[in-house]
Amino acid sequence: MEEVTMRKKSWLSSVLFTGLLLAPCALHAQQDTATLTGDVRDETGAGVPQASVVVTSVATNIPLRTETSARGSYTLPGLKPGPYQVTVEKQGFQKTVRSGITLQVNQVARVDFTLKLGSIESVVEVIGAAPLLETETSSRGAVIDQKKIVELPLNGRDYNQLALLSPGVLGGTPRLASIGFKGALNVNGNRVFMNAFLLDGVDNTSYSNSFRGDNVQVVQPSVEALQEFKIQTNAYAAEFGRSAGAVINATIRSGTNSFKGTVYEFLRNDAFDASNFFAKLAG
Repeated sequence: MEEVTMRKKSWLSSVLFTGLLLAPCALHAQQDTATLTGDVRDETGAGVPQASVVVTSVATNIPLRTETSARGSYTLPGLKPGPYQVTVEKQGFQKTVRSGITLQVNQVARVDFTLKLGSIESVVEVIGAAPLLETETSSRGAVIDQKKIVELPLNGRDYNQLALLSPGVLGGTPRLASIGFKGALNVNGNRVFMNAFLLDGVDNTSYSNSFRGDNVQVVQPSVEALQEFKIQTNAYAAEFGRSAGAVINATIRSGTNSFKGTVYEFLRNDAFDASNFFAKLAG
């Protein structure tokens, strides 16, 4: 009897352990990606069910497919940040193609379509539409894209300095700056250790509260390696927990249709510095 009980306990422990391993994967699976959602309707405003929706990445030409529901709505999660083209078609309607859609990290973007009656061989193409408004969430924050990351000046090549462009974000104390502490941000009055860092959807927060380290992140990604990052300062969703400050969500660049690479060197030599005013007076 005791042996059977021990086996049951062992089996239950194995199931619980497996569940704990899988839970973080499910939790962070979509935090570094974007979601595209919307409605497909006809000219009368009625939903178009079972319409084909194909979302194609402009960078990789990889298509993702889905169909509208009985109410004419669709949702495609797990999209990497970047430019996309969406094609919607249904028998008896003209095919509609919309390009110029740029998705950002952790964005829930809504793109609605209105199909016109006609042959499916006829194509309605929409180019250069207005920027997408994120109406599906109430999260507040800002997205720093790759162009800003690469072109704006950074002291020490620390991408976290660009988070200061967001409202409510201040740099850390002079003491932290003096010891080279990276990622030290005070957001809405919270301490620097109350922020959460994510890298490609994986928890990247250093939980050491000592000042012996030089970072509040486990991994400090290179500026050249980043695609973009989003700093959420308020009203973020329930998927983000354990932080009273901000959520800094960074994503790494991925491949494209063509081979390319980047070589860079970081050099700080005092020979290139301007002369100090007081040094000149001293001779």
